[in-house]
Amino acid sequence: MDIKNSDIPLYEQYAEKFRRMILNNEYKVGDKFPVEMELAKKYGVARITIRTAINELVEEGLLVRKRAKGTFVTEPKIEREFVNVASFTERMQSRGIKASAKCHSINKIKADAKLSKRLQIEEGKEVVEIVRIRLTDGKPVALERSYLPSYLFPGIENEDLENNSLYRLLESKYSIRPGHSSKTLELTRASLKEAQLLNTKASASLFLLLGIVFSEENQVMEYVESLFLGDRFRFQVY
Repeated sequence: MDIKNSDIPLYEQYAEKFRRMILNNEYKVGDKFPVEMELAKKYGVARITIRTAINELVEEGLLVRKRAKGTFVTEPKIEREFVNVASFTERMQSRGIKASAKCHSINKIKADAKLSKRLQIEEGKEVVEIVRIRLTDGKPVALERSYLPSYLFPGIENEDLENNSLYRLLESKYSIRPGHSSKTLELTRASLKEAQLLNTKASASLFLLLGIVFSEENQVMEYVESLFLGDRFRFQVY
């Protein structure tokens, strides 16, 4: 790219230059990024140009500023659509990210008032609670609690949910496919137990995504509570 002979604003050209350097591992995760004055002198441009370019990469989640320490390369944020219904594994694979799951627990419980309302079943009815830790490239990024009505999915608690997509399993074994969902997004803080499971600090910022999933026949098939690391995800709303 010819930096100066272009109709593209100069700061955008440098943002793209720095973006490629990071994505090509010229600067790796954890590396300190050169200071604005050093880069301005190196490339012979105004400091404000470099600052604006760096700001763009900070907003994208490629760089992070640490007070009194400098600017560092960080892991890129994982973009997640807010509206569509798709498995976590399929969503990550579509972005070229290696995803996996660790099944923390599977239990049969009785529906309390909240689950009764969410799943549209009578209070006291049996529900299967599945708690899984979602990983990308071997690192925990999300904690997912799924609640399924037992009468719809008998024996689901005996299935391998670490190596199989839940939605694929529900379709192949029970002939039930997700059609649409109703979702709510909130901000919360990690409890001590959640922090341990996600390998983060207690009180770390998390996205809490609450979802009610309906089958293609418009029957409630799942209620899910998902906690996402706030520094690893960015949600897209269409």
